Formats: sequence, C-alpha cells, structure tokens
Amino acid sequence: MKKVILILICLSMLLLTGCPEQNTVASNVNPFLGGTRGLSIQFSEGAPPEEVFDADSYPFEVEVKLLNIGETDVPKDKVELRLSGINPVDFGKQEQDFIKSGISEDIIATIIDSEGNTIEPPPVFVSFNDLSYIDVLPGNNQFPLRADVCYWYSTIAFTDGCIRADVLSRDEDAVCQVQEEKTVFNSGAPIHIVEFSEQPSGSDKIRYIFKIQHKGSGRFYLPDDSTKCPVNLQTSRLKENRVHFKIESKVEDLQCSGLKDGTGKEGDVMLINGEATLHCTQQTTSQLDFVDKIKITLTYYYKENTETFLLVKKTIN
Repeated sequence: MKKVILILICLSMLLLTGCPEQNTVASNVNPFLGGTRGLSIQFSEGAPPEEVFDADSYPFEVEVKLLNIGETDVPKDKVELRLSGINPVDFGKQEQDFIKSGISEDIIATIIDSEGNTIEPPPVFVSFNDLSYIDVLPGNNQFPLRADVCYWYSTIAFTDGCIRADVLSRDEDAVCQVQEEKTVFNSGAPIHIVEFSEQPSGSDKIRYIFKIQHKGSGRFYLPDDSTKCPVNLQTSRLKENRVHFKIESKVEDLQCSGLKDGTGKEGDVMLINGEATLHCTQQTTSQLDFVDKIKITLTYYYKENTETFLLVKKTIN
C-alpha cells in the first residue's frame, strides 16, 4: 500500500513540474495548395447550344472556358485550341478557323497568399464565332464536338537535402539526417515529384534518388514552342512522354544521371508508363551541418480536352 501511495505522489509531481524539455525539430510548411491538375476546360453554358437548325438558319458560337486551378501562369502565346468532330466546311468555315494558336490573355494561376488564403483567378474565354450548319439535312443529325487544348505548364517541387560535416554520421540529435526519406512539396500540376530519398555515397558524397510521376489524365510533351502538342505522328513520338528537368541547390558539384540534351543539373527526361527515376550525386566538403533547400522544376506542354454532342435539327419548311 505504501508503494502505491509513493507511486501516486511521484506521478502527481511529474504532472505539476511537467515533462523534461526535449529537442524539437520544426515541421516543414507546405508552400503550395497542391493538386494534380493544371487547367479546367469546359464549354460555356449555351455555347454550343444543345440544338441548332440546318439550312444556314441558326447561327451560333462555341466558347471554351479555361480556368487555371493549378499554380503556374500560362502565357497567352503558349496555348493552342482545336475544334474537332465537326467538318468546318459544313458550318461555313475553313480548317484554320477551328485552330487558334495563341489567345488574347494569360491564364493566371490559383495562388495561396502568406496568410494561407486561396486567391482564385478569373476564367479566360476563347470563342469560335458565327457558326451555322449550311446544308439541308434529310432529318435530325447528331455530331460529336470536342475542344482540344494544348498549353505550356510547369511543376515546382521543394525538398530539404541534408549536408553534414560527417556524411556517415547517424547522430540522432543532429539538425538533419542524411539517411532518410524526404518530404516533397509540389505545386498544383499534373506531373509531380512523388518520392525523394537521400543516402551517403562514400565519406564525402551524398546521393539523391527521386521519382517523377504523371498524376493527371492528359498527355504531355517536351516544352518545344515550335511544335507544342504535335499532331504529326513522327514528331509526336519524339516529343511525347518527356519533360524538361532542372534541379537547383546552393551546394556546388551536383550531378544527375539519366538526363538528355543538357547538363548534370538540367535536361530532358522520358517517363515510361508515366514514371521515371533519377539519381543525383552531391559532392560535399562542408565542416557544418545544415539543411540545403532543393528546388526542382519540370516543364512541359500538356494536352486535355472537353467534349459534348451537337444536335442539328432539320428545318420545317
């Protein structure tokens, strides 16, 4: 009984005096809203209308609404729209009238301010005007209508590398650890850095291993402004499933393998089945332990679409 009373007294003293002070490590703060989409692409309500009439009797327009729900501004000259599914000639137009290379204004990104508030951008509207079905139909006909949108986009990813005076050290009370998985923060975009790990590579080198993964539902291509999202099969094979990669570190002598047409820190990467793994080696001779803020930028052209059906009805004479 005396032992029980003594234990209770000790527990009470601990509650009153508090727990012994422990070392704490500040948690990382996500600078992004995140997400796996770039542009939201929709037809505006009533454009196209649900039904129109033949015999050049019912002019209408098709309007595409572009809303940037990702976190990269899209320059107006790096956007291309194509209407497909209907023959331009049937609607009083030429093929070039259904292709818009460049639009009137930039598509501004969604952002998060310093207080954590989400600031949503205004949508951008792109119109195909003065359409009218020219011929006379024997009866009602339904046509597929699709808007393909190709746009330049980028992903920004941040993670923390650890630089140690003794790379092989495993001191638990160090400011950071070399041998561990790292947290990666990605801006809202359809392609992400999904894994990042760090490990020692000898006594004076650090090895970074990370994975790029396509998280969206569209198609992506190298960021070549001359081809954008190529429709030519041969060119498409050379450009599709590839992104441009760039890694930035304040520590010198960072070299990455698996990059094409670039340097040790920048080049093109091909994703197979939507994924690619890269390896980088960081030479370090530091006499201090510190966190190295690493920035990775992926750039590409991205292609998505929206579709509906257009009913052309026979005019009653």
